[in-house]
Amino acid sequence: MTSSERKQLAPTPAAVDLDGLLSYYQKQLREEAYFYLQKRGINEETVEQFQIGFEIGKIGFYVDRNQLGDYFENRVIVPIHNYDGEIVDLIGRSIDHREPKYKPLYGIDHYLFNYPALEESDEVVLCNGIFDVMTLTQARMPAVCVPDFAIFKDQHIAMFTGKRVYICMGNDETGRRESSRIESMLREHAKETYIVNLPETIRDINDLFVRAQNPTDAFIQLVNLTVEETMLAPVAPDIKNSTVYLEEYMKRYRGQVAGTSTGFAKLDSILFGGFGSGLYLLAGTGAIGKSMLLKQMADHIAMAQTPVVFVSWDMTNFEMWSRSIARIIGIAPQKIIGGKVDPEHVVEANKQYSRISRTLWTLECTMDTSLEQVASSIERIAVIAGREPVVFIDHLQRIPVGKELASLTWQQQQAAIAYTLKQWSREWNSPVIVAAALEYGQDHVHEGVQAAADVVMVLKQKGIKEHYVQPLSLELTKNRNGTLGFLPLFFHNDRALFTE
Repeated sequence: MTSSERKQLAPTPAAVDLDGLLSYYQKQLREEAYFYLQKRGINEETVEQFQIGFEIGKIGFYVDRNQLGDYFENRVIVPIHNYDGEIVDLIGRSIDHREPKYKPLYGIDHYLFNYPALEESDEVVLCNGIFDVMTLTQARMPAVCVPDFAIFKDQHIAMFTGKRVYICMGNDETGRRESSRIESMLREHAKETYIVNLPETIRDINDLFVRAQNPTDAFIQLVNLTVEETMLAPVAPDIKNSTVYLEEYMKRYRGQVAGTSTGFAKLDSILFGGFGSGLYLLAGTGAIGKSMLLKQMADHIAMAQTPVVFVSWDMTNFEMWSRSIARIIGIAPQKIIGGKVDPEHVVEANKQYSRISRTLWTLECTMDTSLEQVASSIERIAVIAGREPVVFIDHLQRIPVGKELASLTWQQQQAAIAYTLKQWSREWNSPVIVAAALEYGQDHVHEGVQAAADVVMVLKQKGIKEHYVQPLSLELTKNRNGTLGFLPLFFHNDRALFTE
């Protein structure tokens, strides 16, 4: 990859003087920071090499000379460089038990940490995090990683072209899955790819080097053993993944795999506990209540302090807020939108809504808002929230089509957009729930769109509306890993509320 190509990967933020800020943090290194780093096996030479700094914990009154206040309080701080060696981000690792463990300044995930190792060697270890990289660097082994708050993406693949890559993520179910995912991404681009499995009870590479008597020899032995096994079986049998599969089953058997509750008990039961990772389509004709149902589910999830992003190409943020406030008060949403409610009631409802809005982000989109822009916003929100959010999108047919899809038919365009949203759910390992409009008389979504979905739910009218109450049925017409079924619902227009 050329220098000009690398520069196009991401912009360089310039909100603060990162070089000056890092210099400030380097001068704040204290005994407690060195003690933490020594526990992680990091020596002073490595501290200097990677320009590690520290932000001390504040007690009592103090004059803050720092541009960011106490943003990185009680954290060791490591700079992230772009491919020209310029600092583009800072990441702080807490030395106590505060969360999140890793806290970035900007959350830029375009760059690999310790990228020069790729230019200096044809072999490289792709690690789980920055402490793994620093540990292997001390042992004179080339290593890189994506910053700890981020994940490996397609944009990183080209950097490993022609390399021999040893992939070693965390030694748990999540880490093993991530190793397999990355290996499948790199297989056709790298010269060779190997997944290095760590011994049982060892968390990661840094943990191995802290606990083993001869860690460098132990790790090299693991790498050599991995290569030998792979050479004997170029196409690895499923025995390589049997541990992961068994762990997954035992979690399900013990009831430890819980989805994100939808707020409807029967629907949660059909979906094995609620929304899991995947693409969910909520289809229905116009004005049947798809947006209202999505917003009620989103509010329920956010109330449980799970981060939620609600993306709308259909309604304004005010219109979405009005529906939530109407549900809290127990009145028709038209009264909120029309300004027909006593302001004191609205103020009180807004206070209650604050419990929801702390973990809810609403993105109001226009026809100029691309999916790429939305994805970028969601990834920034994930950094702020400290975990991947549940994503709601309203609605599929309003999402603008990019130039690359302009030559396709309408049905092909919708299928391509649905497939993109499916990839989001896979990449983020999180639910993506999307409203899809049906024409009157149509009872199913287009086959191409349905093929991308894990679950398809169709909202239908059942019976005659009486006293502001509309009987409905939410029918599961596709459920990739479960049974089909239906959920009888009532929509109370006078309370802006769906009930079972």
